[in-house]
Amino acid sequence: MSWSAFDDECTGCKPSMMDVETGLVLPDHAPPMKIVLRLWGETTLAERQAWHRVTCLNSRSLVDVQLAKNFMDRVQAALSNAKDAS
Repeated sequence: MSWSAFDDECTGCKPSMMDVETGLVLPDHAPPMKIVLRLWGETTLAERQAWHRVTCLNSRSLVDVQLAKNFMDRVQAALSNAKDAS
């Protein structure tokens, strides 16, 4: 795992989700994580690097925060759509 720089091969550099009831991290094969990881696979390198800087390095750069927020907005919309469809 890399704290100082983003690495596409680092499993700790991708988003994760936690089950709020159990406190356990969701596995990659859980339906919500499949959605998140699909969207993660559609991000640009700049978005992934900004995500790392915000979540791991606590960046508050306007550009980094906006890129991370844009990704989270896409995740939220996809998860909401999946919930509405079920």
